[in-house]
Amino acid sequence: MARDITSTFNAWSYNLTDEMKQTFIATGNEIPENSVEITLPKLLLGAARKFDFNQKFSLLAELNLDATFDGKRNVLIKSKAVSFDPHLGLEASYMNIVFLRAGIGNYQSYTDALGKKVKTFQPNIGVGVKIKSVTIDYALTDIGDQSVALYSNVFSLKIDINKKMK
Repeated sequence: MARDITSTFNAWSYNLTDEMKQTFIATGNEIPENSVEITLPKLLLGAARKFDFNQKFSLLAELNLDATFDGKRNVLIKSKAVSFDPHLGLEASYMNIVFLRAGIGNYQSYTDALGKKVKTFQPNIGVGVKIKSVTIDYALTDIGDQSVALYSNVFSLKIDINKKMK
């Protein structure tokens, strides 16, 4: 899948009142400024393979690569022209009703405050339940600032309104 193939131009402006500025300051947030941003193309590559062990159990293995073209990024595979951010995942399924998931991604390498090279990655685990056209998923992952919380709990609900009922 390709995103922003021709690039995307975004421009926005803020009309902040004094009360809004005081709120940003009181909460320790940056005061937004008028800005212009260009989003360069991104190529998302993915491959998956499903292994059926019997009628009840299966395993889905997946590998994805996010390719960006906006210069050298802090990812596993990088160059001046293109950077690749890999993601790996597994999903075990029981009767296509209960799903256990695990994955890793967001590989990064940086130098800490003491000058030591540090490599990190983001593990994710989850479970899902699918009953007829309703799917409920739960994931334990790090989706934000680790100074706030080490991990986040993510719940999602999907209703397939076009699925024909048997």
